[in-house]
Amino acid sequence: MNQLVVLDAILAERSVGRAADRVFLSQPAMSNALARLRKYFDDDLVQQVGKNMVLTPMGESLVKPVRDVLLQVQAITTTRPSFDPSTSTRKMTIEASDYMINVFLADVLQIAWREAPNMQFDLRLISTQSHENLDRGEIELLLAPDFFASKSHPSENLFAETFVCIVWNGNQEIASRLSRQKYMSMGHVAVQWGSGELVSAEEDFMVRHGFVRRRELVAPSFAVLPRLIVGTNRVATIQTRLAHAMAEIYPMRVLPCPVPTPQIVEMVQWHKYQERDPAISWFRGLLTRVAQSFGSTTSSGKVRGGGRKAQAPTAR
Repeated sequence: MNQLVVLDAILAERSVGRAADRVFLSQPAMSNALARLRKYFDDDLVQQVGKNMVLTPMGESLVKPVRDVLLQVQAITTTRPSFDPSTSTRKMTIEASDYMINVFLADVLQIAWREAPNMQFDLRLISTQSHENLDRGEIELLLAPDFFASKSHPSENLFAETFVCIVWNGNQEIASRLSRQKYMSMGHVAVQWGSGELVSAEEDFMVRHGFVRRRELVAPSFAVLPRLIVGTNRVATIQTRLAHAMAEIYPMRVLPCPVPTPQIVEMVQWHKYQERDPAISWFRGLLTRVAQSFGSTTSSGKVRGGGRKAQAPTAR
């Protein structure tokens, strides 16, 4: 088993030095372990190509099965038959879009603060590596739109969301409604993240349906959009709940989007080997409780029923 841990580190890091740091071994000890693994498999596993180390075909074939074995062992050895959030010191790592962190997880974590005061939560933004991070067990939960879900792991829908437009209050070119012609002619602020490789759902929809917009700015997150439209005649297309929350802070108007963008469904996903982890089951239940209080949004930019605010936390 120790050799499998070492092998997993070498296959992941493709560097003796980094692999040694990962499993807290000295570099000579890691080099000796690699030599034993090479002898056992009768293969180099990793080779020097120019300035880089690359996996051999045998090494590539071992990446997933070795990691799967370690994750199954981890699930067996760390899962407890019961879980008490009030006393747990568990750390949970979650990847989510900045929209989900602002609109949804902030409320969830208020409740977690009361119910699980000693737990720790590490929030990270989704990226092009999110599926790999979930596969490798480096995160417990992934919160993102359903179209972003991995096909390899179970998931659960949380709530649906629509899109609206936001413009600066001082934009004199826009009346009470925004026509499609005007919308298409305006300067847009779009969102891309993951080094520009991931685009928002509405951006993907526009491209697939042949709507050509004049993108004046590309932002790395939804949270900065109001700052980039205030004081200008630009427009941004953004999720309805986030738009209304931002309109309480920034001088901007929320308008129906003249292009009928479809709803998106936000979901939570977890590793298939952690299906019965009671801590993850508890947190998934907490996500569902908050999602059920959200109500719904409409294409006209309204939020119907429910409420997005969690109760104010009490002293503890």
